[in-house]
Amino acid sequence: MVKVLFDHNMPPVIARALHELVKSDGHEACNLRDRFRTDISDIDYLTKLSNEKDWVVISKDLSNAKRAPERAAIFQSNVLALYLAKAVQKQRVNEQAATILWQWDKIVMQRQNNKNGLFILPVNKGSKFTAI
Repeated sequence: MVKVLFDHNMPPVIARALHELVKSDGHEACNLRDRFRTDISDIDYLTKLSNEKDWVVISKDLSNAKRAPERAAIFQSNVLALYLAKAVQKQRVNEQAATILWQWDKIVMQRQNNKNGLFILPVNKGSKFTAI
């Protein structure tokens, strides 16, 4: 089972739509604001997620992946962090949702095969996830 948390910079509607599509397979998707206060820091919510297994965080904030404290929190919390490629970020919300859904099987495999890590979620289904 994979649990996906969409960071505060992602449209909440994507999490709600994805949840409806994947819950029948035992997966879940939610918005950060559905689980935590809106003012929680990235390090704090990552630390809280470390108490559970199988979390994937999806975000647009690639600068977050480059800051040492946030990177350390991701690796210590055993969270898999996926950052939308710039081409995906430029898409309309419905296209972003479609790209994430298009990549869903690879997201599940990435979570199963990696204890943690930071990766770019590509726009093309045939593209591999790139480690950051």
